[in-house]
Amino acid sequence: MQYATRLNSLRSRPELYFPPGRITTLDLLRRATQIQGLNSLSMNYPEHFADTTLAEVRQFLGDAGLTLDSLNIRFPAEDFGDGGFTHPDARVRQAAIDLTCRAVDACVELGGQDIIVWPGYDGFDYPFQDEYARMFDDTVAAFARIAAHNPAVRIGIEYKPREPRKHSLLANMGETLLAVSAVDADNLGVVLDYCHTLMANEHPPKVAGLALGRGKLFGVHLNDGYGQQDDGMMVGTASLVTTVELLVTLLRHGYAGSIYFDTFPVREDPVRECEWNIRISERLLGMAREVVATTPPSTTHDPFTVTRVIEQLLIPERVHV
Repeated sequence: MQYATRLNSLRSRPELYFPPGRITTLDLLRRATQIQGLNSLSMNYPEHFADTTLAEVRQFLGDAGLTLDSLNIRFPAEDFGDGGFTHPDARVRQAAIDLTCRAVDACVELGGQDIIVWPGYDGFDYPFQDEYARMFDDTVAAFARIAAHNPAVRIGIEYKPREPRKHSLLANMGETLLAVSAVDADNLGVVLDYCHTLMANEHPPKVAGLALGRGKLFGVHLNDGYGQQDDGMMVGTASLVTTVELLVTLLRHGYAGSIYFDTFPVREDPVRECEWNIRISERLLGMAREVVATTPPSTTHDPFTVTRVIEQLLIPERVHV
């Protein structure tokens, strides 16, 4: 399994690794090389290229034996705070499209093939603020143009129900798959963020299965939380059994993508935190493989299926068959 991490998480606890002063992108990349088991990185565009060049980053990744998992688009609030693809001004919508297409070109130059678009400012805050069908149609038109810019690069839409807007336009898996279906491009799909699904009151394995069944799950952001906000906690620390079921779902559908740790260490040492995420994911994947090998998918609607799986994984000496 390819494991990638959120580069900005490595800004946490700077006193552990950095001398006082400004922390550059190359500093963060150097810190990432200290993480045991990490083999890929996800970077933000254009944020992480303000103080370095594409050539410098590509050289560093090659020297460090790391690959680029993806480029995440980060739309600057000063330009797109009222919306990017949904903005009422066509010039702003065009600027958002242009920024994303530049990221596609940058991704190719860095040797990658995945762009993740989180349209965080696309939504609304108040009733009567805008016309919902207009915003959806403009979003579909934008993604159609972006997907056509380079069909060899996959575009994954990362949905989130809210934050920073009170209501996101693409707030759940169903709405996002609706947009993907409307565009109907082979290289446009969905990125599932575990915490975002919890915020949307979704069951992560269920919605993963919906996207996988249509060949449209382009990425998985693994973390954990309690569902009220984007907690970004360490993997498996709040909803272990559901995390295992998600991994089982990925295996049964032959998911061939990477796992990206979109976590937010604050008090934690971010290097140790990422190493935990890798270590626990490896162990949980081992458990998931065991479930796939020994427990066929339930077709009986038997509620005791989960008890057998829990006992098998956590307390095998007490399994009741």
